[in-house]
Amino acid sequence: MNRYGRWTAFREAGFWIAAIPMLLPVYLVLTTVLRGPEAAGESALRPPGDPTLDNVERAWSEAGGGTVSFSQALVNSVVTTLAVVLILVVVAAPAGYALARRGSKLSGALFGLFGFALIMPVQLGIIPLYGFMVEAGLTGTRAGLILVYVGLQMPLAVFLYTGFIRGLPLAYEEAARVDGARPLRVFAGVVLPLVRPVTGVVATLTGLFVWNDFFVALVFVGDTDKVTLPVAVYSFVGRFAAQWPLIFAAALIAAGPVVVLFGFAQRTVMKGFTSTLHG
Repeated sequence: MNRYGRWTAFREAGFWIAAIPMLLPVYLVLTTVLRGPEAAGESALRPPGDPTLDNVERAWSEAGGGTVSFSQALVNSVVTTLAVVLILVVVAAPAGYALARRGSKLSGALFGLFGFALIMPVQLGIIPLYGFMVEAGLTGTRAGLILVYVGLQMPLAVFLYTGFIRGLPLAYEEAARVDGARPLRVFAGVVLPLVRPVTGVVATLTGLFVWNDFFVALVFVGDTDKVTLPVAVYSFVGRFAAQWPLIFAAALIAAGPVVVLFGFAQRTVMKGFTSTLHG
């Protein structure tokens, strides 16, 4: 074996060794889900002797604790996630463009404010935010939940758009202005196509946050028929015990749409992250 071959084999071996800690939790989840009740006492490290999908069927039919069906929670998650991502892109893209192209002190201060908001924990303002939502009559509603998520994720979206647009050359915009294009036309016809990479990043990061979030959904729509998937999964956690096979099965179902979507859009998503990092 030549030097190049040994180095390649060494790297591949290192890759598989590093992958073991990441793949082990997935293996444990799968073995727990596929194990029947009669084998509940067996070690999760052992492959199930008689694999069954009973836990998946029970998770689908029993999740939600009677408040909402799992299918309805799935619909709630899809609608909420898509609405939040759409609103963020529509609002944050022009806001980021304005902050990036206006060199005033106010723009710099606003950009710093958005950056500061990124490090503020959600829990710090949850009590006054909940009080405001109660007074507005938006608790327990999908519109209220979407509004909260948009507010929480807007700083990240604006921060990413502003940083990306600052790295774009001004030549294209100046050429459009010379041709008589107005500011809105410049943004829609020139800037918007150029920010597709960061739009993919914004959609991915904010969409994953909304899809996986448990705390905000529990606070604002808990015990209603507007709960999302993470709250529905939590219905299998009792006061004194947790039904781990059903929890893992429900979590697998909840992760399924995201995994499938990422599988189809993996190249586009990774290209967007790379373009954003390179400015």
